[in-house]
Amino acid sequence: MDAKSVSVSVVMGVRYRREDTMLLKRAIDSILSQNLDDFEFIICERESTSDAKKILSDYAESDKRVILIDGNECNSFAEQLNKCLSVANGRFIARMDDDDYSFPMRFRAQVEFLESHHEYAFVGCQCLLECDGKIVGKTSFPKEPESKDFLFSQPYIHPALMFRREAIDAAEGYSLLPRCVRCEDYDLLLRLYELGFKGVNLQEPYFRYTFPHKYITSRSLRDRLNETKTRFVRFKALGLMPKAFIYAIKPLIVALIPPKMLAKLKSKRYK
Repeated sequence: MDAKSVSVSVVMGVRYRREDTMLLKRAIDSILSQNLDDFEFIICERESTSDAKKILSDYAESDKRVILIDGNECNSFAEQLNKCLSVANGRFIARMDDDDYSFPMRFRAQVEFLESHHEYAFVGCQCLLECDGKIVGKTSFPKEPESKDFLFSQPYIHPALMFRREAIDAAEGYSLLPRCVRCEDYDLLLRLYELGFKGVNLQEPYFRYTFPHKYITSRSLRDRLNETKTRFVRFKALGLMPKAFIYAIKPLIVALIPPKMLAKLKSKRYK
């Protein structure tokens, strides 16, 4: 397949530390089983288990669509994704994470939408929500999110998105600023809105998004502080402050909730 003619570049940063590699295999197989074949699958790996490294290497050797990049010199997830973008050839950039699942029709649906709706720069979809191997709910994102829809929580699932390459280039990829660690997707999407780009969510569930075990978050206080700083910066740039102040400090408020109680609240929200 001629790289110059590729429609979609799929970018995935991998730092797989689980002993069980089932989710990693499932994620990769779901991309390679898409009913649109005109894509390249760029994977940047760092600090994964030896089993995960072997699996990735085997896929790269057996399928020419898989391009495996050494990401051991990267210091963050954003760096991994930017490294993928630096070698991507697609007209569209699709995201994927190593523990999620894309339904076979995802790429075709998103490409066809972007090709027929030039007013949108990126497209997501409704998603089934999975925790501990079970479907626990479904998203109900607005079809055409506005900047105000970012106040409480992000109205997209990042790994379910597909972007026009020119939009990603205009935003200069993912920010490497320290405050964007663990919220690089939130920052990118709000910067795209600042630049005047619009996104949309297809109303069909083309994606399964995986929550942590028993909904227990892995976000540290530093992660919450980073998100708070990012919210302040981006909300101000979008003209949402000072009315959005309480939403800007939401991550800090959430940090005060005991983890088990927070897990129960998430469980009730999504069921």
